[in-house]
Amino acid sequence: MTISARHFDVSDALRRLVEERFSRLERFEERIGRVEVTLLEEKNHFEVEGDLSIDGRGTVHAHAEAADFRSAVDRVVDKLARQLKRSRSRHRDHTVDKDRLATSEEPLG
Repeated sequence: MTISARHFDVSDALRRLVEERFSRLERFEERIGRVEVTLLEEKNHFEVEGDLSIDGRGTVHAHAEAADFRSAVDRVVDKLARQLKRSRSRHRDHTVDKDRLATSEEPLG
């Protein structure tokens, strides 16, 4: 996991928060390879961007703004989780289960 910040240094507490929140995404997709999180502090709001590289499927990106980092991180994780759920339902494994197929076939007679 790569955590980078623009215009400030990332505190240990913020780093732990980001790592803990983004680790929850593993339950939606097992093949998450690279995780990049960018934190940006502006004058009156905070922005968080998240990029996930999924082995064999491409990347997923989300962006959120909020009044504090905790809310922005939560929003990005929620958006990424929603995208991963949608991606999982679209990319189901469509291989035929041979055992199931063998028991359901009746002999031709």
